[in-house]
Amino acid sequence: MTAIRSFLFVLLVMTGLNACTQQAAETGEVRIALAQQVMTLDPRFSTDAASHRVQELVHRGLVRLDDRFEAQPDVAESWTQPDALTWHLHLRDGQFFHNGQPVTAADVAATLNAILDPATASPLRAGFSAIESVQVDGERDVVLHLSRPDASLLTRLSIGILPADVTKLGNQSQSIIGCGAFRVAGRDARGLLLEREGKHSPDAVQSIRFIVVKDPVTRCLKLARGEVDFTENDLPPHLLGYLADQKQLKLATRASTTFAYIGLNMQDATLKDVRVRRALALAVDRARLKKALNADLPVLGETVLTPSHWASSYIPATPYNPERAAALLDEAGFKPDAHGVRFTLNYRTSTDPARLRMASAIADMWGKIGVKVKVESLEWGGFYSRIKQGDFQVFSLAWVGIVDPDIYRWILHSGMWPPKGANRGRYSNPQVDAWLNAAEASQSREEQKTLYAKIQRQMAEDQVYIPLWYEPVIAVSGPRLEGFEPAPDGSLLGLLQARVGSL
Repeated sequence: MTAIRSFLFVLLVMTGLNACTQQAAETGEVRIALAQQVMTLDPRFSTDAASHRVQELVHRGLVRLDDRFEAQPDVAESWTQPDALTWHLHLRDGQFFHNGQPVTAADVAATLNAILDPATASPLRAGFSAIESVQVDGERDVVLHLSRPDASLLTRLSIGILPADVTKLGNQSQSIIGCGAFRVAGRDARGLLLEREGKHSPDAVQSIRFIVVKDPVTRCLKLARGEVDFTENDLPPHLLGYLADQKQLKLATRASTTFAYIGLNMQDATLKDVRVRRALALAVDRARLKKALNADLPVLGETVLTPSHWASSYIPATPYNPERAAALLDEAGFKPDAHGVRFTLNYRTSTDPARLRMASAIADMWGKIGVKVKVESLEWGGFYSRIKQGDFQVFSLAWVGIVDPDIYRWILHSGMWPPKGANRGRYSNPQVDAWLNAAEASQSREEQKTLYAKIQRQMAEDQVYIPLWYEPVIAVSGPRLEGFEPAPDGSLLGLLQARVGSL
């Protein structure tokens, strides 16, 4: 580890010789380094993480999600659901867009109708497809009429509201008008600039400049030199030791809403036996993996939703027990041959070095119980295409930023086999289907919670996935930024409570 840090130090110094001269930040300005470009500022077209994080600062939705991912009032002051197919939403008074126009029910209707219009080509359209029509009832009341029950619709109404005239335009990727805490002040050679709206304390964050720095080593260098004030995620574990050694930096982590797992094809001749799937799970030493590959930062998890989520249920931890794993394979009829091999599995992964290291480590663990593994790495496009089609025996991936319990319908319902949904392992359980259908239609939060608990327990019992962990949110702040606490979903809204000073 010392040798690695020494190498990184030399590399950082060499990079620094070619770096631009540090440019002082404006008073109250926070400079944030992003690993990728913000693709769009228009909430109707956002699918990438960087765009979503910035949009949260610029826009507000009808609702916002709290720490348990429950819907709380935002643009909407209150709402009622008189029946399973109707939502009434009442807007707050005195809300304005950044151009001074009041936020009205007509703006809400225009935003939702634009998403639903096939001509808009919004990638979010499917998530709102249950809306049959949007009715405007005066300046502050909106009625949503549904074609089918959709218990998760309220969660999706956190999407940013746009002025009605803006919704008539195409993708406003570079400039947008919202009603959030920050307005878009423009782009220049130094990056995307947001400026804060309204009154705030003198030491509050007054503006945010987003700078794209793709290379993680350069990002670390800029943090250490004070050229940027903050970055979050997209930092490989081998750089964390260097950052932790920089006394002027604060490194904060917490479990995220990104759930890493090993996927299994349950229609495969070998893997269709639940005893085999259970044996493979018992043979994975997750604690050792996360320590060796991820600086021991991930939090082990058993189900897709984080423990703090309102719909999450306690599932007993999957232990590491290779002896029991070997016994299960014996019971399933897979005795070792003369060479100690029970059967061979194909493990598909991407060419990403971290993914390859994990696949190799897991292959070694499974080899100890007599399972021979062939690791097949493909470039990302080819790999992901195969996985979406269900063309695999075993693979590893992560569900990113999951906050909607409807994820279980998407990945477990027998009607969601590819290409219709993401039940890529082709799991089929009529009882689980019935629970999922009931949860989608229910108007009772308590009933939904009970149903999702049954679903998660059955998912674990049937070993649909081999659970790994919740990947960490890693936030690194420079000395100018104080008081930022990372959120499980990687949100930057904590900047609203942060303080900024000068060196």
